[in-house]
Amino acid sequence: MAISVSRRELITRTGELIGYKSGLGLNKAEFDEIIPTDYHRIWFGPSENYLRLYPEEFEGLIAELLQLLGNVESASPGLFTMHLRNKYMNNVKKSKLLDDVFPIFINMMEKCNEAAREGKDPNKAIVPVLLKAKMKHGGEGFNMIMELIGGLNNHLHMSPWTSIRETEWKDIAELKSLFVSESLETQYGTFMDQRYIDYLRANFDKIGSIHWRKFEGLTAEFFERQGYFVEIGPGRADGGIDVRVWTHDPNLAGPPTILIQCKRQKDLVEQTIVKALYADVLHEQAEKGLIVTTSSFSPGSKKLCFARAYPVAEANRETLRSWITAMRKPDTGIWSL
Repeated sequence: MAISVSRRELITRTGELIGYKSGLGLNKAEFDEIIPTDYHRIWFGPSENYLRLYPEEFEGLIAELLQLLGNVESASPGLFTMHLRNKYMNNVKKSKLLDDVFPIFINMMEKCNEAAREGKDPNKAIVPVLLKAKMKHGGEGFNMIMELIGGLNNHLHMSPWTSIRETEWKDIAELKSLFVSESLETQYGTFMDQRYIDYLRANFDKIGSIHWRKFEGLTAEFFERQGYFVEIGPGRADGGIDVRVWTHDPNLAGPPTILIQCKRQKDLVEQTIVKALYADVLHEQAEKGLIVTTSSFSPGSKKLCFARAYPVAEANRETLRSWITAMRKPDTGIWSL
């Protein structure tokens, strides 16, 4: 059944929902740039006009926007249980296992809802059920139930009719700040906000447009998550070294393991930049240098490093893509363990 709503109400509600679910705040112009073609009819036009809007149309809009912002992996419509059945329809063993564990999953959801009504932690309420499923069906049965939980979690998160979301964001990060602000302050990362990382995973072509300081933060964040000790420079008057990396605690003294220079640019990295970083590596007695760039080394720079055995490597555009993919967050929500 269709409902009648003004375009102004639709746009306002969409902005609120996307901000709440994804933690990213977009203005009207930013939404205009990414609205899928299928929704142009309801999105563009006089704001005071009233629309006939079908619930499934609104659900699709929210799901696709969350996907476009990198907040969810897939915006596939339909019941998550049907997607799982389709996934295993040609696997007799998996299909039977799904049939066997589905009643356990339903029982688990009932216990979870009962715990929630009583003000208890739903996760604690369902752990005994999961253990029982593992004892009866082994690790494969446990994993199948976890797939069902993941599907339900994603479904509830994308739904515009629930207040459930994967992360209880403490603030809303403005999308435009990724491109115009040099602030690295965040509650969802050390140097780079997780929401911006997720956005770049889905919109990697924007990597060359982000603020240069955010680019440095992204580099530092990657190495920090790999277990290194990381020091990011002040951003200005840093002597050409943007990030220093140690394999051990720098408080114990010793030169850096890696000196990093970040180059967010379209032009190729020329020999003068490589030579300058090599000089810094020698000066600080570091093991190696790394130039992180949205482009790549010029042929001359590659030849220089090879011919003179400079311990200077490049992390180019494709390397950055792999870093961002590696930093994509796992699902964490009310139904997850």
